[in-house]
Amino acid sequence: MNSAFSSSRAFPASPGFSPSDLAERIEGSIDRRACGRIRDLLVVCSEDAIIVQGRSRTYHDKQLAHQAVLDLTDGHPLLTNLIVVS
Repeated sequence: MNSAFSSSRAFPASPGFSPSDLAERIEGSIDRRACGRIRDLLVVCSEDAIIVQGRSRTYHDKQLAHQAVLDLTDGHPLLTNLIVVS
C-alpha cells in the first residue's frame, strides 16, 4: 500500500480513502497478522487518531496487532492500543 501522511497527520491522501475504510483495512491486517487471536476487535479511526480495542490472551498477540497498525499506517504516532490481555 502506498500510504502517505501529510504533516498534519491526516489519513492517507488516496482518493476515496475514508477513516472508516482505513479502520476496515486495519482490522483485516490485525486479523491476518495475529491469526485471529484478537477477540472483540474494534478499530476506530478519526482524522487524527487510531484507537484499537479488543482482548487477547498474550502480550505477544497485542504486540502483533500494534505492529500491524504501524506497518499499514507508516508508523502513525497517534495510535492508542487498548487491547486488554487476560
